[in-house]
Amino acid sequence: MDSTAVVISQLATPVVMISAAGLLCLGLFNRMATLVARSRAFAKERVELIRAIASPVEGMAGAALDRLRLEALEAHTARVLKRATLLRASLQCMLAAILAMLASSAAIGLSILSGELWIYALLTFGAGLLAMAAGVVLVMAELAQALRDVKLEQRILNEFESLSDGFATGGK
Repeated sequence: MDSTAVVISQLATPVVMISAAGLLCLGLFNRMATLVARSRAFAKERVELIRAIASPVEGMAGAALDRLRLEALEAHTARVLKRATLLRASLQCMLAAILAMLASSAAIGLSILSGELWIYALLTFGAGLLAMAAGVVLVMAELAQALRDVKLEQRILNEFESLSDGFATGGK
């Protein structure tokens, strides 16, 4: 009976790690959904710009600005895809960590029957920790990329604004 109480108390650690990984997954799935929505908005705007360039209404200046915006959208789309790829890899690591922690919990529970399962519990717990760490590193890389994207977008908007001002003043 004493060993059963010990095993039950030892099951708490993997359960806490499963909860932590689950919370991280929730946040990552939300970030991924945001990136997918942003990518779809970029695609819609790209189609509209392609149509506008094909039949310019605003003359040469408008067409030039539309082409510049289209190039910017193509760059943003590529960067969003890169970020989504990082998030997907991070999610896969977190989900692998959850699986490893579940295996560790099962091994801890079954260790009542066979003491040899402790090594399996330890190995799967370690694998889960490594997978979780890898997922966190990938999220950090995605966050760094997000900041670079914001800086790029600001630079493109400044360029777009200066070109727009140049067309408005007649290139003076």
